[in-house]
Amino acid sequence: MNVLWFTRRTAGDLCATTQFALSHGLCERGHDLTIVNPDVEGSHQSYPWEHIGLPISAVKGLQGRTLGKKMQEFVKAQKIPRGSIAIVDWQVAAFVVPSLESKSIHWILMDRSPPADRGVLAWLQWPSWKRAWQMVERNANASGCVVSKAHQSFVMAKLKSSMSPPVILNAGADINLFCPKKKGEQLTLVYHGRLDTHRGVLALPMFAQKARAVGLSCRLIMIGEGDAFSGLERVSAGEEYFELYPSMEQSELAKILGSCHIGLLPMPERGMWKIASPLKRSEYAASGLLVLGIDHAGHRLEEQQQPKWMKLIQPQDFHDDGIEWLRSFTRTELESLSLEARIYAEEHMTWNSAIDALENLIRPSSF
Repeated sequence: MNVLWFTRRTAGDLCATTQFALSHGLCERGHDLTIVNPDVEGSHQSYPWEHIGLPISAVKGLQGRTLGKKMQEFVKAQKIPRGSIAIVDWQVAAFVVPSLESKSIHWILMDRSPPADRGVLAWLQWPSWKRAWQMVERNANASGCVVSKAHQSFVMAKLKSSMSPPVILNAGADINLFCPKKKGEQLTLVYHGRLDTHRGVLALPMFAQKARAVGLSCRLIMIGEGDAFSGLERVSAGEEYFELYPSMEQSELAKILGSCHIGLLPMPERGMWKIASPLKRSEYAASGLLVLGIDHAGHRLEEQQQPKWMKLIQPQDFHDDGIEWLRSFTRTELESLSLEARIYAEEHMTWNSAIDALENLIRPSSF
């Protein structure tokens, strides 16, 4: 199948891991894929897909509109092979979809997260998100993809629609890349991802300080970028227990995660975090990490009974109960639970199920 993916994600985007994992999976299964995104033309030569680069320089908040218009012109100018199918990120759907439909190209809406920004940016983004899903609702041949059951319910409730529920593509992990490595004697806590204030990341250094104050020998590693980075940098200055790194290549990230013991999920129960399927949760488990986080639906596994290697706590009790949980383990118990987390990831957290679901959508019999 000839597949085009219109995405705003770039190769250096922290949030692009899902798109790239699914893209690799489609190519490995024999599909011809072309990614259309804002990266510079020719920058995807090492990847197994074709690439069309449409760089943009718009200010944040207008990037989706600017990119969407460029993609619209691209579709209008191209002779797209009959029988092709397009995957379209919701941020550019309002511009791309009408041009695709004018050429009778079937399309799938990709929603990896509704607007997660706050304030004016969210106000600008929500109409585009809703319009994208309304286009799915109006087109009997169109489909949509979400990240979790909670996300699926959220879409259906917002649209108040009787359309077919969106297809769930859960986040997974590359279990060949993310795997356990030799772990040091000192208990190591880690968080990786966006370092934005509204994700609860500023509370993590205080958590580590409190743990050390009651005699728990531990260190904290945080990796990423965002509006909290400069504040975290000031906190980490001169503190041997706290290491802060900017975003890095997946291979380097995997090395660090594999050497840690505990992965942290501090995102609060508000906004989009409660309907998420956090990528980092899968990468923590695949790396043999126990998981400690805030208790809400976006962090829980789908099983009713949460595994022993995961502890989710109410926000008001996170510091006290979290520290007590960390102090309860012997070295042998940590090693045993690390193995359990890895086995669970191998059985439940690969990308295979998401690739299967997406491949089912792009087959001609689905239209």
